[in-house]
Amino acid sequence: MPFITVPTTRRTRDASQSPTVSWLSRSSSSDSSFSSPRVASPRVPSSTTPVTYIPSLIDGACGTLPAEQRPALSLLSEDLKEIWAIIPQITTGLRRNWRSNYDLVIRLRDFVLQFWLSVVEVAILALVVPLWMMLPGVVFLVWFCFSISFVLAVSSFLNGTEVVVNCDGSGSRTMEPDIEEQRWVFVGGITTSIDRLSRESLPLLSKLFMHPITGVHTPTFGLPFDLLLLAFRRSFPSFPSESKRALYSELRGSLLDSSISRVVVLAQGTGAVLVASTLSRLSADIQAEKLTKLEIYTFGAASREFVVPLGKTKKRRASTGASRHDGAVAEDRCGPRIEHFAFVSDPFAQMGILRAVYRDFDVRFCGDIFVMRNHPHPSSQGHLDRPTGQLSDYLCALFPTSLLGCCDPGRPSLLDYVMGVDRDTAEKRELAAIESYAEIKRSSRKNRRSWTGLGATVGSSKNGVMDGLVGLQMARKSCRNCEGHRGRDVSWLADHVRGGDMIRESEGRPEDAPS
Repeated sequence: MPFITVPTTRRTRDASQSPTVSWLSRSSSSDSSFSSPRVASPRVPSSTTPVTYIPSLIDGACGTLPAEQRPALSLLSEDLKEIWAIIPQITTGLRRNWRSNYDLVIRLRDFVLQFWLSVVEVAILALVVPLWMMLPGVVFLVWFCFSISFVLAVSSFLNGTEVVVNCDGSGSRTMEPDIEEQRWVFVGGITTSIDRLSRESLPLLSKLFMHPITGVHTPTFGLPFDLLLLAFRRSFPSFPSESKRALYSELRGSLLDSSISRVVVLAQGTGAVLVASTLSRLSADIQAEKLTKLEIYTFGAASREFVVPLGKTKKRRASTGASRHDGAVAEDRCGPRIEHFAFVSDPFAQMGILRAVYRDFDVRFCGDIFVMRNHPHPSSQGHLDRPTGQLSDYLCALFPTSLLGCCDPGRPSLLDYVMGVDRDTAEKRELAAIESYAEIKRSSRKNRRSWTGLGATVGSSKNGVMDGLVGLQMARKSCRNCEGHRGRDVSWLADHVRGGDMIRESEGRPEDAPS
């Protein structure tokens, strides 16, 4: 049986073209160069549809590598450069979000505290090196300890003493979650205080999905330090924290509890970094069949990767309503069900999920991806404000009629539009995984000197390439199955929302959606 050789091209992280395997591409469009800028924002292919769907990475060849296998200091340097580039977008989004009238007292207090924390932290970062060189060691140590103590003291008003908060849907905190067959968990994003999490985010989500929800709070220490911690957590995913331990305990206990049939995790922005790290740990500690009741939905994920065990696991649909199209997506899923929603204008999504999908083809970012763009609606005279990546932006875009008090009237849901399917990107991700596998096998073959060892390597390499080709065909099949369908026909998240966003049986055809 002949040995299959995979032609490859040399890849660099900042290269202006993506790796392609010409003999595997389905058309000339797959061979075209896929340029990526050197700034933080990736170049997202233009599309005329408000939502673009990219199926989950299959990677049958197991060619992708986790972040821990790459130089951490190099990753940290890249993240600091990207964060510096998107700081204007981040500050603009946070400033617009704080102007909301919802729970104005909490937002005003958080704004004042965050402002003074930012001023002090910028001064610390700007002066730490000059003062260290000029002042005596004892004087410098006193100044540094006083500055850090001020930051910790002020941030304690934002963080409180609780890490895990439970909400029963009425807006009040509870010490223990209600006993039911489903467990819902939410992980908030950057600069979120414990009061805002418990009084605004959790009640909103609980009423939308009609379930008690548990919130895991990630402490905030001011925007500058939060961004530095974000870069550190992305570069060192195994670094422990109290929030990660709390999330791991919540999910592990729920997954091992036989009375709980479904565990749903919602994560916004930087909270997805914590979820991705915890998921990687759970995948190593819990049987694969127990992970099948886990569902994860992220909004503007800032994580560098989303790792799950590769392979096929039979998994049921979330529901079998009359409005859902039979056979819209394949039923074979790898471990938990994962969906990512990302605005192209979200700065955290640009450095996270969008970069992983459109630039860093060597990372393993699993889960179905819905790339969302601005779309006109009647109440705004044909113009929609640029989304900034806040949780309210995503919920209003996905479920506007269920959030009438928070969204503009007359705005259609992005899930009602017929999706565009980005088949080229799906193929490039699978081809890059095959190429990476071939590179690994070639490098390992150099260390083998006997003909017997070489023959074994050749056989395994061929099998790995063939497994990668199977994954490529699965990705192409998923793209074909989803063509012409609306977002709600593919997304499981829509199944969890009742009321105005549920499509009636007579409206269940894709062509009835807005165009």
